[in-house]
Amino acid sequence: MNTFLSSVAVLVSVIALGGTGFALVQMFQLQQSFRELSTSVQNSLIASEPPQSPQTASSPTVPMTESSQQANTEIQPGQFVQYAFKNRAQVELLSVKRIQNPDNGQRNVVNVQMRVRNLGGRNGTIVPKLTIARNPETSERYESYDRVVDKASFEQALRDGTEIDRSGRIDRATTYISLGLVKKGSSADGYVWLLIPEEVQTIDLIVPETAIFEKVPISE
Repeated sequence: MNTFLSSVAVLVSVIALGGTGFALVQMFQLQQSFRELSTSVQNSLIASEPPQSPQTASSPTVPMTESSQQANTEIQPGQFVQYAFKNRAQVELLSVKRIQNPDNGQRNVVNVQMRVRNLGGRNGTIVPKLTIARNPETSERYESYDRVVDKASFEQALRDGTEIDRSGRIDRATTYISLGLVKKGSSADGYVWLLIPEEVQTIDLIVPETAIFEKVPISE
């Protein structure tokens, strides 16, 4: 009887050991499967991320170039519009651009292009040549190219005792824009050259019979 019980005990122990070994094998396989699944998920996440371009990943922020800065000074349509003759007309700045002085090659001339729209006025005349630019920082004023030349010619004629020679003269401004010649709702364009030092980049523009245009940028 004792021998039988001993045999049973040994058998139970063997079965228990076998069960423990089987459980350990299953646990090991489960851990291995979990590691493989985790690795697969991580690889999938990495693969799904959009690749970064070299510029985005490592390149520093590119500063604004001179050309982009100049582009920002260009006047946009409708950016500078003021009433003229109270509310009978509107004046819009189309372009305020620095150009080369044909007389001395310097870039001290600014070409101002404008558009006058008749809102219902019958009388009134705008003379672009009388436009004045003002430095918003120093309040210094700059006149049109023609007015400066006219004054110099007049002073020279007084000194020489001669008459002003206008032969071959080329006007650097539209003569005038009359509302009486522009139908209601229509517009007429004009321009004026202003003598403005090269270092000045922003101006106030005083167009005759028109509200002041403040802090207008000069494009290159």
